[in-house]
Amino acid sequence: MRYVLYVLMLVVLAGCQKEEFTVIEDPDEESILRDGQLKNLLMSVVSHDGSYDDIVDHSPCFSIDFPYVCIYRGHEYEVNSIQDLYGFDEGSILVPKFPINITFGDYMNLEVPNRETFDNLIALCANGGLWNESITCVDISYPIELSIYDPQNSQFQTVIFEHDKQTFQSIDGFEEDLVASIQYPIQILLPNNVVLTINSNEVLKTEILGMIPFCE
Repeated sequence: MRYVLYVLMLVVLAGCQKEEFTVIEDPDEESILRDGQLKNLLMSVVSHDGSYDDIVDHSPCFSIDFPYVCIYRGHEYEVNSIQDLYGFDEGSILVPKFPINITFGDYMNLEVPNRETFDNLIALCANGGLWNESITCVDISYPIELSIYDPQNSQFQTVIFEHDKQTFQSIDGFEEDLVASIQYPIQILLPNNVVLTINSNEVLKTEILGMIPFCE
């Protein structure tokens, strides 16, 4: 009886090992980390959009954290949300009252103590010195799930992403040898309330690339 049980256990273990091998048989096809273009496109989609307050900071590379105060026509003007900026046009001159805190496209934060530092950051963005690859006309519908396989210890885990910041920082922080596979289908959101259902890496990449010319 023990011999029979032993044989059955070997059969089960052999079956499990075969199944795991199948999952990672072609990591280049399934892992978003093995496709550099797809990884960069995803990070651009989920990066922080710093363009919505360009009327104040003149820089799409970062945004000023709410709340803050601007000087407008000699008077202090409180900015508590993006709606507070809707009444101004491109000719309006709003100067933030320092110090301020800003958030970059990669979600890093910085305290800006004075106008000189602020102007230097604006110039750095204009000259390509700051990360500015945001794709603002594509959004991901959350939550999404990724299956992560670590070949170093043969362990699997499922990660659930709930928002852009988590997605960006997680993808950016993954070790290159991990196999990170999106669990399809997922949905992406396009302008004019268009919702697309995506079923593969290639389709996801194609749809994002196709939208880039319309993001301006």
